[in-house]
Amino acid sequence: MKKFLHLIALVPVLISAQTPFPALPPVFKDDVIPRVDVLLPPDSLAIMLAPGNEQSNYHWHATFIFDNGEIKDTVDNVGLRLRGNTSRMAAKKSFKISFNTYVPGRSWWGLEKLNLNGEHNDPSVIRSKVCWDMLRWMGVPAPRSNHVDLYINGDYRGLYIDVEHVDEEFVQNRFGNNGGNLYKCLWPADLDYKGTDPNLYKENFFGRRAYQLITNVAQDDYSDLAEFIDILNNAP
Repeated sequence: MKKFLHLIALVPVLISAQTPFPALPPVFKDDVIPRVDVLLPPDSLAIMLAPGNEQSNYHWHATFIFDNGEIKDTVDNVGLRLRGNTSRMAAKKSFKISFNTYVPGRSWWGLEKLNLNGEHNDPSVIRSKVCWDMLRWMGVPAPRSNHVDLYINGDYRGLYIDVEHVDEEFVQNRFGNNGGNLYKCLWPADLDYKGTDPNLYKENFFGRRAYQLITNVAQDDYSDLAEFIDILNNAP
């Protein structure tokens, strides 16, 4: 299957057991563009954005402020870091907000983490938002998202897409349990068939796996992924 997919693979997908999608909370409403402010010490911001630090996943202590005219929330002591792969080198960075890094168990509107995507390769800043909405409309368990205006320490960073993080909570809300395997697919995860041996799908690229297991990491069992790819490529 010669196609690169920027998707999270949920394996196995049991449509018959799927619970109703969670409703869109007010923070994801589309009739207004919320303002998101992130505040952190200037020296922390300078280090995070300094050339050579693009691959760092260190969570800088920050304050998160959300205002959409209806809801204004301030969350202190969140974690802020860069996110993405090659997009980390772009002038318009993407960021991840973590509400539970420094306050374990904390969430904001049911979200433990939030992605602020700069969409550096899309001048319209609309393509991925349309895709997420279409997938949800078709019944695919896709993340909730909306546009936001991002300010960091009072400086406008541009229009961003605020995207729900895919994690155990996401899986629980869509499938009614989070006991199965959740994989994050990175380049070159193309769902191409390599064989029936699960270990064939553990190959490393640039120090990480193309199919990165997010849950049940200690078990390191890729048999469900191998079976899924076998069926996807070889079923009559």
